[in-house]
Amino acid sequence: MHRALKYPLDRICIKSGVYCPSCQRKIETGVVSEVDLQVLRELVNLEDKLKQLKKGEYVKSVDTGSEILVLIKNGFDQSELAQLEKELSSTLGRRVKVIEYVNDTKKLIEQIIAPASLLGVNKIWLPTGEELVTIRVSKRDRRFLARNKEQYEATIEKVTGVKARIVFE
Repeated sequence: MHRALKYPLDRICIKSGVYCPSCQRKIETGVVSEVDLQVLRELVNLEDKLKQLKKGEYVKSVDTGSEILVLIKNGFDQSELAQLEKELSSTLGRRVKVIEYVNDTKKLIEQIIAPASLLGVNKIWLPTGEELVTIRVSKRDRRFLARNKEQYEATIEKVTGVKARIVFE
């Protein structure tokens, strides 16, 4: 059996650009975004070149403005993620950051804000019943995030589904 990275759409639909009713629905309802489509096309094209794409699962992509954040899961090591990052950056003509999607909010945030180091994550419940995470980052790492602080907060919210606020201490 030919194993491949699991995608939210059928491989044939991705390759051809002609979508079956099921895939079309995912696109129309926003389950799969325009950025996802661009990344999925490239991933399918890279399958023969990058053997590590025979495992794992594509989760989603987020356009942060300055880069495209690609989330994949199930057993990729750092060198495989770095190689995939390089390939996608060159084929998409934009900076791409590939991270391993995990169910641990803290570990996800750590990967998103890298190379800045995470001091901690605090959950706060607002009177509205909404959850907010305060992400504590070392003052000396401010240079990595300060210029795009709002962008990072928006990205973390898109990935985790929770409002985020970055504080430097």
